[in-house]
Amino acid sequence: MKSTKETTVYTNHFLTAAIEFFQEIHLPLKGIVESCPEAYELTSSLGITGDVRGYLVLQAEMSTARNLVSGMASRLGVTFDEIDFGPFHRATLGEIVNQIAGKAIVKLEACGLNCMITPPTLFIGQGITMALPGSATTMGKNLQGDFGTLRFFVALSAE
Repeated sequence: MKSTKETTVYTNHFLTAAIEFFQEIHLPLKGIVESCPEAYELTSSLGITGDVRGYLVLQAEMSTARNLVSGMASRLGVTFDEIDFGPFHRATLGEIVNQIAGKAIVKLEACGLNCMITPPTLFIGQGITMALPGSATTMGKNLQGDFGTLRFFVALSAE
């Protein structure tokens, strides 16, 4: 069984991966602060399986999600015609959580861990909250950028 200290190091790999991702898309984070559980309009998540198991979750208000997708698209030279929060927005948010997790999995492999990720899932609605197993090592941060504030949450357990 992995120690809590080791699992904490593994959760930090996910935060590092998020920081790197936002730098790569030219939307650097302006701040990272501890987060408190709140209710959100949008939750994008995926699972981690293998030597380490758990979840990566990004949560946001709809305006933040729109700003993030628009900012990312414009910096990458992508145009889209959707006015409402449509398929492009949803696919992009799923891909963001996918990219961050993929980067973190590479970091876990460098630690000798064999892990995979599940496809991302997106929930949209009013007052979305989440509850995860209490046995996991968790990290919750608010990632602040020009797009707004994202709640970043990782829960991992290793045996």
